[in-house]
Amino acid sequence: MPRPRRNPFTVLLGVVGVLFTITAANYSFAVLRGVKAARDGEAAGPHPLQQVMDRHGTAILVGELVVLAIATIGSVALDHAEGERIRRARQAEREGRGE
Repeated sequence: MPRPRRNPFTVLLGVVGVLFTITAANYSFAVLRGVKAARDGEAAGPHPLQQVMDRHGTAILVGELVVLAIATIGSVALDHAEGERIRRARQAEREGRGE
């Protein structure tokens, strides 16, 4: 009986999912830090990570979402193709035994 092959999209989904979570948390913290500084009247310069999130945070999040969407579609398609391959192999095996 054939064994299912490993799906490389699963690893990609895990890595990009973790990166997306970290980026979303940083983006949220940057917004909250900016709101708190404005409320408290602080004039301290923003943290470099906050500057990156202010300038590029939305683009980074959208890019990660696109990669997640593509990897999800790829993973589902590969799992479907692999399932069909296994189903055909089992069917050929049964036909070969005369069942």
